[in-house]
Amino acid sequence: MLLPNLPFILDESPLSYASRLAKFHIGDEVIAFLKDIGVKSQDMAANKEGAIVRLAEISGVPFDELHANVAIPVGERRYDLRGELVTAEFLANPHTIFCAACLAEDDEEAGRRGRWLWTLSVVRTCPRHEIALTRRAKRKWTDPFHELERRVPERGEQLQALVAEAKRRPVSPLQEYAVNRLNGEAGPEWLDAQSLEQAVRATELLGVLLELGPEQKLPELTADDWDHAGHIGFGFTSRGEEGIQEALMAQIRKFDATTGTPGPRRIFGRFYEALAYSKSDKDPGDIARILRKIITENIALPAGKEVLGDKLTERRLHTVASLAIEQDLDSRTLRDVLVAAEVLPQNASAHYPIPVHEGREVAGRVKRTVHVVSLPKALGCARPLIDQLFEERLITPIYYGRPGTKGHTQKAVDCEEIAMLVGKLHARAVKLDAETDELVPISKAAEKAKVPAVTVVHMVLGGFLESVFHLEGHDGVGALRVDTIEVKRHAAVCTEGLSPMAAFGALKIPKDIGWRLVDRCPEEVSLTIEWIAGPDDVHRIPRLNPEVVAEFKCNFIHPARIAEHHGLQVREVVNQLKRRGIRPVLTKAEIGVDFYRASVLKLDLFT
Repeated sequence: MLLPNLPFILDESPLSYASRLAKFHIGDEVIAFLKDIGVKSQDMAANKEGAIVRLAEISGVPFDELHANVAIPVGERRYDLRGELVTAEFLANPHTIFCAACLAEDDEEAGRRGRWLWTLSVVRTCPRHEIALTRRAKRKWTDPFHELERRVPERGEQLQALVAEAKRRPVSPLQEYAVNRLNGEAGPEWLDAQSLEQAVRATELLGVLLELGPEQKLPELTADDWDHAGHIGFGFTSRGEEGIQEALMAQIRKFDATTGTPGPRRIFGRFYEALAYSKSDKDPGDIARILRKIITENIALPAGKEVLGDKLTERRLHTVASLAIEQDLDSRTLRDVLVAAEVLPQNASAHYPIPVHEGREVAGRVKRTVHVVSLPKALGCARPLIDQLFEERLITPIYYGRPGTKGHTQKAVDCEEIAMLVGKLHARAVKLDAETDELVPISKAAEKAKVPAVTVVHMVLGGFLESVFHLEGHDGVGALRVDTIEVKRHAAVCTEGLSPMAAFGALKIPKDIGWRLVDRCPEEVSLTIEWIAGPDDVHRIPRLNPEVVAEFKCNFIHPARIAEHHGLQVREVVNQLKRRGIRPVLTKAEIGVDFYRASVLKLDLFT
């Protein structure tokens, strides 16, 4: 063992200690010292285990203390650093890294030493002085020995000038996390589940994407850029998958207004490429799975498309264009129906993702549609009954125009829904060979009983009528024959209260808004339906209690009613309410109309 003893300082690298031993014992550079102790200089520069063992033997420093401060090679460009497997890219070599302020302090004390933390690429800020570390690239063949006496010739004022030039900044949370982890401390769960290098790389790449955009070329980034990227990215990766998904979705949202159909490489750019096309065989870690999930759940891609190494076995999402091509439909018509079905937002971009099963279901309905003008023939009844069937939700409209436009009134019905309604009606009927005086069509019975024709349809579906016949050779509702006397007998029971349309008319709201209020029950702003059940309780007739409707009208009001009450334009009413900061209790975004408490009429805002 060498004597006299030169103490090893716990934060320095073995190579730095070897350099200090060389100066202390032989007054020469480290290469000469290593030759004297029988260690190949290239082995020491590469931190090979045998060189560290020999250094421990001749210095008397425990091997574990030296080993803890160095990345030991374990394979081709792979190293063991305190139990973490890292690659050469994780290390600062061949650059010599130092803090000018630390060296200035060393010069006044026991001499310069290289800190082992300076050998890590993620360490870019001095935690003691909070200044950016200085990087010096390799120029001579001896530079990889990082002898600070030679690599940093500045002393005194020149060294202080370097301190003054260094950028002042706090240590990034990513650097702090990496150092703490190497010191055996636990950190955020998701990051700890990755290898250290995966955690650092994922965080930095995400930070570059968020701060500098998808087109930023990674080789052009400076050490300061990477440090800042790590700071930004850590705010998301430290929150695990939820935080990463939030960041990636924010990136997708930036392309909402983009024309065309941007793919993963356009949206995520160099971030995507770094994870998908790495020239090495390094596993990027769980960040790749999270990005793949975000892509496949938010970007329409065809079956067979490869995403970060995995091929899509089937299509998961469509755009309007791709769905129209697949289903052989006009894209404009399909888009309007998708909007009406609330599968697609009104102002959705061309690349808005549509779940395959929902898109195909709507497309199937489009293929099966029967236009309103053809419904009288398809159902075998007059147009007034068609409108009543819509109003009572016995058939469901499929709109073709955009909401609020004239074309929106052009609607159709799924032919399967028509067949189901007619089938239920015919199932209640007995075959009739020829017309009789006692039995009449539904429309005639309704006229004589002084009830809407749809009420008679309800009677048939609900099993109220025993005498229901199907005239042979005729189809649809028009083929049914009923007994007028029997219809009159049940009229009072089946028309108790208000019909939905009568109730909605009293409130001066469209039927779509009225039914949405019904669907909200039992919320505060809602309407309650009182169902009238038939003898077998298979079908129920919707009715509303007049008192419930009157109470709703007394408690809640919408701008159109206020405007009518004061003889104003609706826009004037809305603007006045906004100016006074009066908020609706139920918004247009939720239901299609803003509802306010009727007490606003007492505020004397509109006189």
